[in-house]
Amino acid sequence: MPSKNYGLLEEHIINTFENDRLFQYHEKLCEVIYAGKPRPKGGGECKTDVFVKARDKNTGEEFEIKISVKNENKEFMGNKLKKEDVEAYLGPDWENILINASTSLRSSFETRVLMYASGHYPIKQNSVTVGWKLEIADRPRALSVPIPLSDREIRDYVYKGTNLTKDKKDSIVNGQEVSNSGVADYLLVTCIEKIHASNDVINQMELIDNANIGDTYFIFTANNYRTDEESADGQRALAVRIEWEVIDGKMTPSFHYDNPLKYTGEKDMAPLVRRALAYLGKRNISDIRPGIDVDEDLLKE
Repeated sequence: MPSKNYGLLEEHIINTFENDRLFQYHEKLCEVIYAGKPRPKGGGECKTDVFVKARDKNTGEEFEIKISVKNENKEFMGNKLKKEDVEAYLGPDWENILINASTSLRSSFETRVLMYASGHYPIKQNSVTVGWKLEIADRPRALSVPIPLSDREIRDYVYKGTNLTKDKKDSIVNGQEVSNSGVADYLLVTCIEKIHASNDVINQMELIDNANIGDTYFIFTANNYRTDEESADGQRALAVRIEWEVIDGKMTPSFHYDNPLKYTGEKDMAPLVRRALAYLGKRNISDIRPGIDVDEDLLKE
């Protein structure tokens, strides 16, 4: 689901709490003190999408509700991942865990078409793959592998965010730093059409500890360099990278699984493509002759 739509759903829920002011929670009438979206001081995202500070109307006791919001057709739970993000998910051994996961797909990476002369939707013409970015999702894809974590670790790290850095844990809510505001307790899978009142949120949300979360996957998505536009898919870190070189007169891919998320396609891998093409006297992938300038199984005309 596009991030804009996620933002609309979160805003709708926050506004609903702010407008209703009163709701039932654990069979008690409660009053909203404030509601907002936690935002880390250093940028990026935490796990809590909706934070509600409230009080028991009878006792005056204050409490917090911290909700991770997903749309009903939820897809990616984490994208544009950098090493800091993955370390928060997996802990200090994140690099070895990710390498073990990516190398388990070695045959899938290394037997794919990597060059597209005319383009094949959604891949544009004159594209060459320079590596694969990393996403985390609850549904498998063509290049995916279950995350090698226990059920407890997935709930704590991927859904709650117990491994987040301090600036993400203690996020800013409505201009004020709130301790542990970025660590979620509840999971809400819904849509705008199902939220008419605050009690709809309360009735639909589940403790992350109790929710049926299913499988969680590492997803590897291609980062392509387009020779006619001289651009790649942004400054996205690569979980697996391809270093292109010329060997025996042919453009040849060298697959690297070490140092994941250290290099990007735009800055680090694209110059190697340009150098190899220049060595062969070519400018675009459409100039490449299959079987002569590159192995036939690597190029789709």
